[in-house]
Amino acid sequence: MQRTAATTLLLSAALVPAALLLGGCDKLKAREHCHRANNYYKDESFEAALHDFKLCVEKDPTATQVWRSVGFSALALYRPGDESADNKGYGETAVDAFRKYLSAFPGDQKVREYLTSILMGSGRQEEAIQLLEEDADKHPGDMNYQNSLIAAMAEAGLLERAMEKADAAHTTDPQIYHAIGVTAWSKSYRSPPADVEKHRQIIEMGIRALEKALQLQGNKPSMETLS
Repeated sequence: MQRTAATTLLLSAALVPAALLLGGCDKLKAREHCHRANNYYKDESFEAALHDFKLCVEKDPTATQVWRSVGFSALALYRPGDESADNKGYGETAVDAFRKYLSAFPGDQKVREYLTSILMGSGRQEEAIQLLEEDADKHPGDMNYQNSLIAAMAEAGLLERAMEKADAAHTTDPQIYHAIGVTAWSKSYRSPPADVEKHRQIIEMGIRALEKALQLQGNKPSMETLS
């Protein structure tokens, strides 16, 4: 099976060093399951890997680092947009596992990014935004965290919140305002609200956001470039 770069990244991320699982009868059984799961994962047999990683933490609940591997195994099986019960189950498993892992290892930013991504992709934008808000609050001076939060709000269609946050954070990234503007224009055209006044406000917000984006780029806005 040909591996993509994303698959290779997931492969390396999910494997658990055997040295982390030591001692006791149940712990030895957990280690056996973890060893098998690692081999399954390397072979891209993600269903089997998921099964054994789960048995590993069942036998040894103290092996909290293995929840990371449970999450990555489920994520490898998850397909965004597939509404089948099995696929939704993989998504739920990944979210639950990543949350359990992060409760023990809250500093793993890469796992937080994966959790945010799967929440956004599975229609749970508010949960993703809450996670991003926590990160932004912990890093008030880091615009990367602020911009990630604003971009997620825009993607979720929470345009007023995104615009207010962008203005309050004094973001200088034109792409953030561009995303808000494009989303506002798309909403005003494809799914306009029935209320005429609300429709007008969305259009005006889109214009203001795109004007701001152009200003940050050092260009003077014009109706031709905004259309």
